[in-house]
Amino acid sequence: MPGSTSANFHEGSRSEYLAQYVFASFGTAVAVPHQEDTGLDIYCTLTERLGQQIWPQAYFSVQLKRNATAWTFPNHQSVKWLIEHPLPIFLCVVNKAALELRVYHTCPRFYAWSLPPLPEKLELTPGVVGEGKCVQWEGGTSYSLSAPILAFTVSDIHKEDFREEVREVLKFWIGIEKQNLRRVKNRIFQFSMPAEYKTNSKPGPQLTWLAQTLWTRSSEHQ
Repeated sequence: MPGSTSANFHEGSRSEYLAQYVFASFGTAVAVPHQEDTGLDIYCTLTERLGQQIWPQAYFSVQLKRNATAWTFPNHQSVKWLIEHPLPIFLCVVNKAALELRVYHTCPRFYAWSLPPLPEKLELTPGVVGEGKCVQWEGGTSYSLSAPILAFTVSDIHKEDFREEVREVLKFWIGIEKQNLRRVKNRIFQFSMPAEYKTNSKPGPQLTWLAQTLWTRSSEHQ
């Protein structure tokens, strides 16, 4: 109706504004206009300050959700898109009422890659804050993302020490995604991630890794 709009039209946009504000604390964050949205909501850079300049150190993308329901990819083509997307991807659950964000890795997409053929559908389900474990799956199509790698409120980001800790956690998980993405690009059917981790904590040098490798290439993995 001219002069008005839907009462709920901007609900999703407010989540995007909140997440964009937070991720811009670590570099740059550009929201995708709704009419241009093909599956991801924000494209970000992680920057480092050198003197009076900031320089990009890594690039990543973020998909937003307003609740902790599964992120679903209903067909083969959408699964293929997820796995082959050239940037690290994080899933972010935004609680506007509490001004809280939970950020999840998406490593199971590479686990699915390492066990061809690709599944006809895929579900990634966020877990609760605390101790995270490596990929947990059912039937090769439903994967738990386990604990978030980060969980914080907007006010937490205003604390410089905490902000730097968050930056280090993001940098660590971006590195893991980039390693797995190189394998996808080179058609090496292999996957790796930490076997265990904690929310808001960068794993130490003694961490245990989980790895999955297919030693025989498959012509079905298209």
